[in-house]
Amino acid sequence: MADDYEQDGGDVVQVEEEYAIWKKNTPVLYDLVISHALEWPSLTVHWLPFPPKSYTHPSLAAHRLVLGTHTSDDFPNYLLLADALLPSKETEMGVLGDDPNSIIPKVEIIQKIRVDGEVNKARSMPQNPSIVGAKTSASEVYVFDCTKQEGKPEGGDCDPDVRLRGHDKEGYGLSWNPLKEGYLLSGSHDCKICLWDVSALPQEKVLDAMHVYEGHESVVGDISWHLKNDNLFGSVGDDCKLVIWDLRTNQSQHSVKVHEKEVNYLSFHPYNEWILATASSDTTIGLFDMRKLTVPLHVLSCHTEEVFQVEWDPNHETVLASSADDRRLNIWDLNRIGDEQQEGDGDDGPPELLFSHGGHKAKISEFSWNKYEPWVISSVAQDNTLQVWQVAESIYADD
Repeated sequence: MADDYEQDGGDVVQVEEEYAIWKKNTPVLYDLVISHALEWPSLTVHWLPFPPKSYTHPSLAAHRLVLGTHTSDDFPNYLLLADALLPSKETEMGVLGDDPNSIIPKVEIIQKIRVDGEVNKARSMPQNPSIVGAKTSASEVYVFDCTKQEGKPEGGDCDPDVRLRGHDKEGYGLSWNPLKEGYLLSGSHDCKICLWDVSALPQEKVLDAMHVYEGHESVVGDISWHLKNDNLFGSVGDDCKLVIWDLRTNQSQHSVKVHEKEVNYLSFHPYNEWILATASSDTTIGLFDMRKLTVPLHVLSCHTEEVFQVEWDPNHETVLASSADDRRLNIWDLNRIGDEQQEGDGDDGPPELLFSHGGHKAKISEFSWNKYEPWVISSVAQDNTLQVWQVAESIYADD
């Protein structure tokens, strides 16, 4: 996997040239950039949902991340916990002044948990962030209590606290219910969606799905709980459909073809209960109102390859980000739709395209918004990099 991203000679030269231009412009484009070389590429990255903790030096605060490995041959795979050491509030406010002993922001791997198979996706339980669910290249979903795992030897066997069964194939969809503690959804290549309740971790370490939902005709690309209604969730798949499900009936409320090609991801709006976004292989992001899913409210178009992820900014209700196979992570601001552009500006994309992050040399596997540090995003790519970055205030501040 570490070598999978290699392109032919011409592409490599172009990528290196683009990267050199990006690196030269970083002081203008960003208020923060950390680029950390991982030993193996990670297919997943996720900020744990708890506030940053104080670090040994007051100039930094520790923001916890969960990552995974995607190794090759017989090298073991791990679920990784890392601390991204970002400037603390005291530093940002100038309380510490120009401290000559201040430490440069960086990433530190703090825990490795052995996993069978590469980690496709990892997510922590919102109500108890030390509980992490992991989808791997096997059909089972693993649940780890990271505090219990701390005492286990790094070179030991994969020993999850619970193994969740119900799937026949691997997959990438994984979502904890933000309102019902312990409710975990998973979507896979077997066209199924499984639901478990792991609120009370079972003693026998194996849990069968409490319900299996079958409404997709092909691979389930992603699933997500609604953020306001604890009975609703959505799923998208290679059958080009978006399906809205209701726990009260265990039936689908809506099943709509929303793109012409595979739908890879969906994201419910954190503020507006009716709005959601979808990412598709047709290179676009669709914005939809759940009350009328047949026609998109708006289509975001600027990526040149398949779009694999879309996520709303948890801190700004008109902002969302997307990543695609074009090595770009775009930030969009819906407030700017329809804004007038100067002649030539349209060449860089529509007015709602706020920013395009070009710091990765290979396909971006996943990204995550930081809830506690506005405009900070972590992203991982198949070139083994983990980047933590913050767009310059001059870019998003109102003109």
